[in-house]
Amino acid sequence: MPRELSVLRYGLIIVPSFITSYVLEYVDYGMFTLHFLLLLLLVSLGLKLPRLYSAVLGCLEMLFTAWLCYEYGSLMLFPAISALLFYSQLSPRYIPAVLTSIHLILLNIAFKEADSLLLTYTNITFLLAAILTAHLNRAARGREETLFLYDELRKRHFELDETRNRLLQYAAQVENAAQSEERVRISRQLHDDIGHRLIRVKMMMEAAIHTLPSSPDTGMAMMGQIRDQVSASMDDMRAAVKRVNYAPQLEGAYALDRLLEETGRDTGIVTSYTIEGVPFQLYPSLLVVLYKNAREAITNALRHGEATEIRIKVRYSEVEITMEVSNNGVLPQGEELTKLQRSGGMGLKGMTERTHLISGTLELRLAPHFTVITRLPVVMKSEIR
Repeated sequence: MPRELSVLRYGLIIVPSFITSYVLEYVDYGMFTLHFLLLLLLVSLGLKLPRLYSAVLGCLEMLFTAWLCYEYGSLMLFPAISALLFYSQLSPRYIPAVLTSIHLILLNIAFKEADSLLLTYTNITFLLAAILTAHLNRAARGREETLFLYDELRKRHFELDETRNRLLQYAAQVENAAQSEERVRISRQLHDDIGHRLIRVKMMMEAAIHTLPSSPDTGMAMMGQIRDQVSASMDDMRAAVKRVNYAPQLEGAYALDRLLEETGRDTGIVTSYTIEGVPFQLYPSLLVVLYKNAREAITNALRHGEATEIRIKVRYSEVEITMEVSNNGVLPQGEELTKLQRSGGMGLKGMTERTHLISGTLELRLAPHFTVITRLPVVMKSEIR
């Protein structure tokens, strides 16, 4: 029982007892005092004993307060209300209702010789006290349930926070393990593929050295193969280094200016990057398509067109973003041009499928330079509701 309610119970017993002792005259004040001391003892036992005995103590207090009303008059109704405060908290909930009904009947029996007005006041006062007590107990139970739910919520929040921290630790461990596995795979690739290719290149160079004096044409053909092998090894090495130095930032990983810078540094060709319009932040899907199309167009320009200059121009507008990748390489002629216009190679097909996947279009322009044009529709973030 809350401390405030206990104080109220003692007050409903002590205050009426003092008032009664000064207002009314009794033959034996010692017995009067003893009776109230016994009532205070019952109240104290109700606070100290286990809840197992609460129903028994509630019944005893109910009977005793009804007898006090019969013995000492109408002011003893307040100790009866004190007993009501005690047994109204018993469970299950039908017990307080039964005890309240019995208590009201006993009070009516105790005041049966009083005038009708006093009996009416007694019943109304007790019933109002019972209703008010029921509402107070319901509010107290709601408060206890709220506090319990709050404690449970706080405990669940703490558990979720701990689980989140553990998941972050596990994710970091998995990422480290994946990176370690990737490094092992890359080192194995460097050893198995690139290492063996370099050994083969060394053997081909030795063969070319012996062949060139006697057969220059055959030796030069072998030197061309050596150049291709070295170029492929460089590409594999560059791809392996990029995987080792992987950056999780999408903008950095798919930056077109960085792609051109790396291409110019690795190949020695002239590169140019131009932006028209007001740039705005692009969605990751658009960044990936632009980057991969630009990389494929650059690879084709170097491999097939033997270009010495590559330019990328990106144009921003409210409805679309356009990227033009042009080069000064050799233009396709004859059957090669016909094949390119009909279906294109694997690289062009990949660019077309990738662009169509996000509702874009891919175009080819032959004059004045060979240009691959990627058009992608954009949706401003302010238009998304």
